[in-house]
Amino acid sequence: MTVVDAVSGGVVVLGVIAAVVSYGRSARRRRDAERQRLAASWEALIRERDVARASGVYLVQALNVYQRARRGCKAVIRWCDSGATQDAWFWDRHIAPGSYLLVRGAVGFGPHNSNPNVLYVQPQQVHRILPAQAPAAWQAQKQADL
Repeated sequence: MTVVDAVSGGVVVLGVIAAVVSYGRSARRRRDAERQRLAASWEALIRERDVARASGVYLVQALNVYQRARRGCKAVIRWCDSGATQDAWFWDRHIAPGSYLLVRGAVGFGPHNSNPNVLYVQPQQVHRILPAQAPAAWQAQKQADL
């Protein structure tokens, strides 16, 4: 092996290391930006909830989406203010399990399970949706800001 071969091999190794480090930093920046975006969205959702509560808009979390159909989905929701759970039907919408939603709805009879206490939510009654990770992102952002 010549000195030139050894030097060019070292340059290649250094180039690979630099690329890996750069990629790692870029990925971290993307994760941080996504966390900041989710944290800001969660703060905005909480402010909107506080203002809209007087008009019957509440924050719920979809604990379990147990049926999807062409015209919507059935889910078990948790009311974030009280912790109570309830069946819900979201018309013309497919929500992700764990997501948080600002909603207004009407309670009615659920013929699919003879439940007299199903929350029916029309598409225009969903004011905002955030993924399940939003509160944790907000908490992590608060810790990072300290």
